Order: sequence, then C-alpha cells, then structure tokens
Amino acid sequence: MAAAATEELGFGITRIDAGYLDPGVACFYLLESDDEYAVVETGTQYSVPVLEALLDDRGIASEQVRYVIPTHVHLDHAGGAGAMMQRFPNAQLLAHPRGARHLIDPAVLVRSSRAIYGAEAFARLYGEIIPVEAERVLEVADGQRVEFGGRSLLLRHTPGHADHHFCV
Repeated sequence: MAAAATEELGFGITRIDAGYLDPGVACFYLLESDDEYAVVETGTQYSVPVLEALLDDRGIASEQVRYVIPTHVHLDHAGGAGAMMQRFPNAQLLAHPRGARHLIDPAVLVRSSRAIYGAEAFARLYGEIIPVEAERVLEVADGQRVEFGGRSLLLRHTPGHADHHFCV
C-alpha cells in the first residue's frame, strides 16, 4: 500500500488518509497537546502502519498516545482499533456505550461484514479485526470531557449515521 497523505490542519491536528478504497474516502486524525496524543478514528488494520511511520518520523513514542477514539464501530472508522491498542500500551479506547461491546468482541461485526462483502473482499478491505481488552475501553457519556496534555475534548452523542456515533 502506498504511503497515505497527511495534512497539518493547525491546532495540533494532523489529518491522515486511511488508504481506504480511494484517497480521501476515509481519514483519521492525530491530535497533539504537550507531548501527549490522541487518535480520532482508526481507519482499518491497513491504516496502522501509516500512523506508525508518522509517529516515527516525528519522534513520538507509542507510550505518548493517551487515547484511541473511534467515533463509531463501522469498520472503515474502527477496524484498526484493536491493532492500535496493541501498539499503544498507555492508551485507553473511548467508545459509545452502544458500540463498546463490538470493539471488545468484534465477532458480530466481522460475521455480518463478511456476509455483506464476502470473505475475500472483507480481507482486502479490513484485514484482521483484533478485539480490545475490556479493561482498556471507556464508554463515554454524552457531554463527557476527557483531558490529555492540557487539552480538553468534549464528546457528544450524535445518532444519525449510526445510533452508536459520537462527535469529538
């Protein structure tokens, strides 16, 4: 897979193309504040090496990533969550209460997605979906704030695209 494009958006936010289907179809974001980091969205398992390369280029240790935050559990947004959590030992995964169980045990997501796409297309699009350890998942309430590196993130439940969706 070719290296994905990144773009500095200002305010300590970097947009990273997830390399899903075509350029710009799905992106995820690295947020920085006082040498701590959060990743909003994850893309798929295939997006993780792009993030690792960016962190390496910037001299950011995996221990500095504090949060992994998929806004919902559709696999183009959260398929890489388990792989990221394996690489970021100090990170906590923030999830909507209706989606958290699917990140802890993705069997239903995998089964239904394979039924839709077929096994070959599923593997090509998403790769392996790795479960996240339950003790590392924090179910976020509507209006909850989380802090990292002096930055405050407000999390709002926003059903519509998915009933398990929230915005940061």
